[in-house]
Amino acid sequence: MKHGLLILGLWLPWALTASEADIKQAIEEGQKAYQAGELSQAAAQFDYVATLIRQQQAAGMGELFPAPLDGWQAEEVSSQAGSAALFGGGINASRTYRMDDKRLEIVITKDSPLLQTMAMLFTNPSMAAMGGYKVKRIQGQTAMFKQEGTSMELQMLIANTLLQFNGHALSEAELTAYAEAVDYQALTRL
Repeated sequence: MKHGLLILGLWLPWALTASEADIKQAIEEGQKAYQAGELSQAAAQFDYVATLIRQQQAAGMGELFPAPLDGWQAEEVSSQAGSAALFGGGINASRTYRMDDKRLEIVITKDSPLLQTMAMLFTNPSMAAMGGYKVKRIQGQTAMFKQEGTSMELQMLIANTLLQFNGHALSEAELTAYAEAVDYQALTRL
């Protein structure tokens, strides 16, 4: 039964996104509006196409989250795609993992203009250190780790995608195990 629910949980976001036919139709309507000189209508259609494509990407991000470690439970993936006009655009997905009083939330943010600010931390390790981060490598990728009391975070910037691991009451080894379980090759292809 759990296996069937897992498959349904992974399939349902894809079922709720636009089909290829919807996207092609919106592109054709945008082209017709453009050729007719209806520039506002053309722009609206192409914005709509971009939003539909982002929604497909957001749904696909659900497959990037690692399976729960032994003894852990995972909630369903939550994803959203924002237009460039709202919240700076980009695609976000998150998933929460729990075991007893331990909690971990993994957030993936892709194609957001706001990521340029984060890139400065990753290209300048001394700036990250001033912010209280410890720089380390996970699967060959640069990661920034920070712990304050029972809370910890790990951030990674890969191919215009920000991964954030925010944990409470777990060990650094458990946080790192989740970070090592991410398929970084798949992440760069999305």
